[in-house]
Amino acid sequence: MRFAVVGSRGLLGAELARFLNESGREVVGFDRSNIDIHVLAPEELVEKLVGFDVVVNAAAFTRVDDAETKIFEANAVNAIAAGKLAQASALVGARFIQVSTDYVFSGVSSAPYLTSDAIDPQTEYGRSKALGELLVSESGADYAIIRTAWLYGSTGKCFPKTIANALERNGSARVVDDQHGQPTWTRDLAELIVACAELSEMPRILHGTSSGVATWSEFAGEVARSLGLDPVEVVVPITSAEYATVAVRPKWSVLDNSGGLLEPIGDWRERWRIAADEVLASR
Repeated sequence: MRFAVVGSRGLLGAELARFLNESGREVVGFDRSNIDIHVLAPEELVEKLVGFDVVVNAAAFTRVDDAETKIFEANAVNAIAAGKLAQASALVGARFIQVSTDYVFSGVSSAPYLTSDAIDPQTEYGRSKALGELLVSESGADYAIIRTAWLYGSTGKCFPKTIANALERNGSARVVDDQHGQPTWTRDLAELIVACAELSEMPRILHGTSSGVATWSEFAGEVARSLGLDPVEVVVPITSAEYATVAVRPKWSVLDNSGGLLEPIGDWRERWRIAADEVLASR
């Protein structure tokens, strides 16, 4: 299969392109330098995707706080561009995989969200990604939507690098302890995306997260351990109210990843301990 990865310079896209290359699959990476979706005419976009079997859209406007005021920009990337790519993929006969987010849910549940649960985004970022899901579903493409959360990896900025730098700079870090989610390594998600693309029939919606549940302070504690530090001494748990943000963060971002067709990603702690050296070395 020949893969096109849109957003190939981002946190996930770069990891996906690297995994595809290392596993011997053919891949071409696209970013704004060679596929500006907002500028290209529909026929030009189609021409770019001719010859690909799978198109993965890993490009996204992920600045959650900025999205509250930059609504047009967030929707242009997360919704309109996704819909255009999916339509173009349908026209060239390529499978289309859209990477989405836990933010499409309300974040007030106490049980893992199922793929069948109704969405109810509470932020402009979440609403833009939800619109992207809708446009992809109506595109006519053979599509899969893979929702993920709390991504970290060796390419680009991510939570564990920020925490590690803070611990080394300040000796401690204050970290929110009342938001729950699933820290997910980009390498694990990349492998899941490829496995999904190679199924005889892709599921329409899939949750691609690590197993288990963590708070941000628990994740920070594991980062501290990887640095040889005692989490109890250096990680200070705080409430969301003590760490105000423009956009309200979901208190519950836990997704049910037991889709059945693919093996779920393992426990987040185990996966972090495997990923830690590579991720922290890339700071």
